[in-house]
Amino acid sequence: MAVKILPNQIENIQQLEAVVAGPDDADRLFIIDGQFLYNVNAYSSGQAFVSKETFTVLVGPVFTRRQFVRANATASFTQTVLNINTLPQSTAWQMLGVDADWDDESGQVELRIEAQVNVFGSQNQASILGFGFHVTILAAVAAA
Repeated sequence: MAVKILPNQIENIQQLEAVVAGPDDADRLFIIDGQFLYNVNAYSSGQAFVSKETFTVLVGPVFTRRQFVRANATASFTQTVLNINTLPQSTAWQMLGVDADWDDESGQVELRIEAQVNVFGSQNQASILGFGFHVTILAAVAAA
């Protein structure tokens, strides 16, 4: 089950709205950037250990199904940690998937981020501590 990130957990949220002439009657482009802190930890005691987590974040204004045209997103790690106690060691931080689509329950765009951290070695630890995101939404919003 995905971890839901609440609006008060999003830091440095920035939103830009521009009038555009796009496909499918789209006339607004929303660009949203932000970040949130959440720990994904992998601790190895001699064997390889993998920790994977999926996050969901609702962003942007509320749209009807007719207003929403499409969205896309990117994400990145904002903080990582590696503690090496013994060699050999092997570590990997991976962004497994990023997706943004309209959520019919909230009317907002739901951002989904799936990330993984792998660690190998005796008593070694690798962590992801934070994520940054960039979401672009194209919508058909009637002029006010």
